[in-house]
Amino acid sequence: MKERLANFDLLTFIVGVLSIATALICLRNPLPTFGAVVVIIGILAILRGLLKLFIFRPLLENSGWFTFSAVLDVVIGLLMLFNTQFGTLFVTFSFAFMFLIDSLANIWFATVIRRVEPRYFITDIIVAVLGIFIGVLLLISPALSIFSISFLIAVFFMLYGIEALIHAI
Repeated sequence: MKERLANFDLLTFIVGVLSIATALICLRNPLPTFGAVVVIIGILAILRGLLKLFIFRPLLENSGWFTFSAVLDVVIGLLMLFNTQFGTLFVTFSFAFMFLIDSLANIWFATVIRRVEPRYFITDIIVAVLGIFIGVLLLISPALSIFSISFLIAVFFMLYGIEALIHAI
């Protein structure tokens, strides 16, 4: 294995180059990138709902809420695929609410951590307040969510591509 890692790896090099090219395409085309994200999330929601309905639900004794959740997943997934406005709004608002809910949870957690390790309290509160600010900003401007998500995807592909190139050489 050591010899394999020490040699030039053409396949990993190609994956790295393609990942970096994908990152550049994502940066140049944020709206189609976001559209692809909406489609992928819609498909995943449908698959998750079907998995819940046909694989997990039969294993449960009381499955009323679970069935409701599964059907809701399928309906949301279908809406995301066939109603682009719904899909766009669903993803942008989910992204914003993720920031808000996570930041509020971090404020609560900071108060718990304060008793154990007080030196992190101020930093945790500052980061949580910044998260709330970003969440509100994303709620006010869904376009900012669209471009932020596309940018984060591009950054991921860029970092992955660079890592692959480093491993290939």
